Amino acid sequence: MSQSTPVEDERAAYRVATLPLEYGTTRINQLFTRGYNRYIVDGEDQPEDLLNNLERFGTAAFKEDIRTNAAEEPFVDEPGTLAVLATLSAICVKAHPKFEHAPPRKVQVLYDIRELYVNNLASLLREFGDGSLQQDIAEVLYAKGPGEDGPHPGRVCTGIKEVPEFGEGLYLEIPMAAASRDCLVHADTEPGETGELLTRIKDNCLYVPVGDFDTKYRQYARRAFKKLLRVQEENLSEDQLTWLTTNESAITERIDRFIETGHHERIWRDWNPGERTIRVLRDAIRDAPDEVTTLGAFHSAKELFEAVEAYDPEADWKRDVCNRISSPRSLGNLLASQRDHRNLTIRQHGNTNHYRIQESSRGVQPLDVESIEDLFELPCMANMAERLYEKKPVRKDLYSFARMVMWLPQYQDSDLDTIVGDLKGVFSRWSWYDEQVTDYQIRYEFSNTIDGDTPLPMNCDNDDMQRYCIGQDQCPYSIWGSLPFPDEMYDQLDEAESTGEEF
Repeated sequence: MSQSTPVEDERAAYRVATLPLEYGTTRINQLFTRGYNRYIVDGEDQPEDLLNNLERFGTAAFKEDIRTNAAEEPFVDEPGTLAVLATLSAICVKAHPKFEHAPPRKVQVLYDIRELYVNNLASLLREFGDGSLQQDIAEVLYAKGPGEDGPHPGRVCTGIKEVPEFGEGLYLEIPMAAASRDCLVHADTEPGETGELLTRIKDNCLYVPVGDFDTKYRQYARRAFKKLLRVQEENLSEDQLTWLTTNESAITERIDRFIETGHHERIWRDWNPGERTIRVLRDAIRDAPDEVTTLGAFHSAKELFEAVEAYDPEADWKRDVCNRISSPRSLGNLLASQRDHRNLTIRQHGNTNHYRIQESSRGVQPLDVESIEDLFELPCMANMAERLYEKKPVRKDLYSFARMVMWLPQYQDSDLDTIVGDLKGVFSRWSWYDEQVTDYQIRYEFSNTIDGDTPLPMNCDNDDMQRYCIGQDQCPYSIWGSLPFPDEMYDQLDEAESTGEEF
């Protein structure tokens, strides 16, 4: 008896759509086939219907209310169709000329499409079946790894039920023999403390609040969309991709409209696509002899091009920028497209343009930081300080503070004891201060690295910093722009952007 496939079996389609990381390319392509089959009528392809629907999906993703409502009522009513429309919409976005050299993880439109997909999938999942599909998902989210005796032979999740003695709400029932540590769910709490255990225990089973399932599955679904998109991209032939990007117009026009009207925040995710070019030019000018090029002086495109040609950067992303500059003319065109950049000035010199690249001011007022207390000149940090007079910090406050301090130039060559001592001197002004607890918490934050790299400081768009922000349009400072962070921090930032996983 042959195994049912997502092409004709609805349950198989739902399982592959919800758990694509557990399946290979064949099964995922079968899910796409199911979606494409919707656009075949009496044996005839209906490409216009497919195009209309993917444009409808792609443009709907720009609207926050539609993305939000999709979590309650599906925008697309079938998993195969949803997978096709979401991935094709994302491919159209990535093909837009504005995003040609942009890391996908910095394109806000892709995040919007993914959010609509994840919300839509969650509402489809809720409407489908009797909860057995959620049990299948729990097998992935909560199962412990195989031990000496192999994987657990029974179901990881044996039911989703109410347990009156635990109060209101649903719980996933997971036998302790099958459970991983991911089943232990704690309430959010202060740094250094363990929150209340929300997981319950009864009759050798753990009962996990269904809210934790929802949170963990959304995180899984975001990663899963990346795989669906990769398989779809690999599955399209050159002719199919050309047809798609040539005939699609509504998504492209919407992106163009945002660009024309200056709504860059609708298409970019905290990234200025011209920043890299200016940074590389600045480095090339610094690297060249003063008699060739100088920061702050006007130069012809030919002079700047010669500096770029002679520049031999180590970072891959910097080499990529240099390689895209093929002639003085191409450099001039590139700079003309960035004429609004705060550190670029273009003036006409005879029949040609001359260009001035200035030291980075990052468009904001610089802040001299001789001691940690100077950080409180930033309005957001001043607001944080006011809050700390009222209550002790949550971990995210301490984390933000420590990450900012660890990148200050005066601490780059300092030992940990010096930094901890100075931070304790600042924290001692607040009534909640406990020397031993604060010492432990600070050292813990400084021990956290990301693949061996010092974590980057929070920027102004970070959700946690937004709690204290007075509004970026009202503030003369920015964290990344005003503080005297070393070039190594910005190199690490750009390296992470260019090599990081795609959204």
